[in-house]
Amino acid sequence: MISFTRRFKLAIAVFPFLLLLSIIVIFLRSNPLNDRNTIAKRVVSDGFVDLSENRQGITQLKGDWEFVWKEFVSERSYTDPTWGRFPGSWRDAGIKEHFGWGTYVLRVSGLDPDLRYAFSIGQTISACRIVINEELVVSLGVPGTTRETEIPGWGSVLAYFKPASDGSADIAVQISNYHDRYGGTNASLYLGEAGVMFRMQDRQKMTEIFIFAILGVMALFFWALYFFRKKDVHFSWFAAICAIVAFRTLCYDSFLLLDLFPGLSWQAFFRLGYATFPLAMIFYIGFLKSMYPGLLNRFFLVLFTIPHAGFLAIITFLPVLVPAFILPFMQVFGLATVVYGFVVIVRAVLVRDESALWLAAGFSFAIITFFYDIFVAMWILSGISLTPIGMSLCLFCIAIMVIEQYSSSFRKTRELSAQLHATNCSLRRFVPAEFLSFLHKASISEVLPGDCVDVEMAVLSADIRAFTTIAENMTPAEVFVFLNEYLELVAPVIRRNGGFIAKYEGDGFTALFPSGAEAALHAGVQVQAAIARRNREHPDKPYLTVGIGIDNGPLALGAIGVVHRMDGTVISSCVKGAAHFESTTKLFHSKILISEAVYSALSDPSGWQARPVDRVEIGDRVSFLFEVYSTEPDDIRELKWKTQDDLEHAVFSWFSGQHDEARVFLARVLSVFPEDPVAKYYETRLS
Repeated sequence: MISFTRRFKLAIAVFPFLLLLSIIVIFLRSNPLNDRNTIAKRVVSDGFVDLSENRQGITQLKGDWEFVWKEFVSERSYTDPTWGRFPGSWRDAGIKEHFGWGTYVLRVSGLDPDLRYAFSIGQTISACRIVINEELVVSLGVPGTTRETEIPGWGSVLAYFKPASDGSADIAVQISNYHDRYGGTNASLYLGEAGVMFRMQDRQKMTEIFIFAILGVMALFFWALYFFRKKDVHFSWFAAICAIVAFRTLCYDSFLLLDLFPGLSWQAFFRLGYATFPLAMIFYIGFLKSMYPGLLNRFFLVLFTIPHAGFLAIITFLPVLVPAFILPFMQVFGLATVVYGFVVIVRAVLVRDESALWLAAGFSFAIITFFYDIFVAMWILSGISLTPIGMSLCLFCIAIMVIEQYSSSFRKTRELSAQLHATNCSLRRFVPAEFLSFLHKASISEVLPGDCVDVEMAVLSADIRAFTTIAENMTPAEVFVFLNEYLELVAPVIRRNGGFIAKYEGDGFTALFPSGAEAALHAGVQVQAAIARRNREHPDKPYLTVGIGIDNGPLALGAIGVVHRMDGTVISSCVKGAAHFESTTKLFHSKILISEAVYSALSDPSGWQARPVDRVEIGDRVSFLFEVYSTEPDDIRELKWKTQDDLEHAVFSWFSGQHDEARVFLARVLSVFPEDPVAKYYETRLS
């Protein structure tokens, strides 16, 4: 019920974020660009494209346009043409110069002369004007033949036009560049019926506005969290990332910042847009440093921060051409920064940091879209900016992480701290009562550090399998409840068989059995039976699997520590042996493994379903290891019983050095029980 309640509350808390993501999806789906019945792709070949098959939809244009260098023309020349890939830079047309002017020309046929069309073009460096059928339709800045005559423009436009009576249109994109590293465009080009194109532009702007609003609100949300929890500095850094990506949403694709501030100069827009890149990198590194201070090396912190800070200063104070030419190198460096940061997050996952999985999932979305945007910015790809969408998905994962970690902490922090303090004070004085009888003490107050006694007992070590995976899906409070429910299930079994739990070790424990090996084995079998019953009766709870190891022999039992802080402890190779056997259950997929000393101490070893599986060295003794399989499911137990003799011969032959004979017996076992983990283990070692 607790697990269900927690999942229900988490679902309620996450619902607003799911709703926001759903709205983004609705916006994206409503965009004609995402309607397969509306959008089509056509490859421009030799400056010509036929759109007769998609007259009323939208067509994405990409391919070889005619390119005329150092001329502003309005129609195709048809004499000795040069082809240039568009979208792209004029380097694709063989032009090596960074600065100059020219015209991209395309002949479109197959249009409906009775319809009105629109041609969409994004940021074109540094200025351009669109001439269709020899009529000037729209300009982005003013292209010129010199730096003095060029007025750079920043934005994207829809150029509306009517085709000629034969359904054709000559589209000329006249561009010049004297203020950036090379001329051209990396934005996708679209041509379509005017109403559909307007709806595309409208949906694109609505999507960007909504994403901006989400990122902006989440920035305020995380800054508010930081205000109430100043020790969580990573909230402030993450809020800064959200804010800068939100602002970047206004600077590209639909260039919404120009709608808000139409009088903003080109240079100011350039510097603001460029500055979002190094700022995002600096905030990203700051976030990781505050989140994982032990994993982010100081050398790499300086290495990745200073260049971005320097680039930010260059953008702010030097002429725009300087950051424009430096940008490709910083973009590559930015990719390295992001990769290194993700490596830090992966390292956090490997050390089982409770928040790292959500961060890894969230930043995976953000990093993938960031890589795409970098490739667009480097003119390797053409398209719109996807980082804001990736950050929205990242925010969803981070929000779940925050909700899980802090849903109840604001109200209960002091109460839980007080309870924990009281519990710790009690645990400092705790020594199992059974220790007192062996130490011949009437009261725990009589026990002093160094009190000990030599006895012979059986030692049982138990550990929950895949506990970390189970615990990752729980709050800390639920983990304690889960462990206590488990101990309430098995502790009575230990006591009924004359044993007591000497030490709790997270998800495992060590139990001692003064009455010997038979009692310990009975307890182990009954524990496995109780766990199997619990799994059947409570399928809604996490499935529980426990490995058990049992050893028998002399041990020293006593108290160690100082007067103000003592703990009961057991010193013996048997404790190490039982723990080793318990760990080995993972190798053989066993439920219970016992030592040769335990097997020999049984009153009737043949009465137990046990088979030898290994020989191990524990300290100065060598012991065969036996698997007790009486708690296995009926079909597995039957197969192990049928193959027991052959497996015994195989194991003994292996350790006698008779490997050929071992192969024969292993083949017999696997012919009956092909999935026997023990037989497969030795078969692998013999191969």
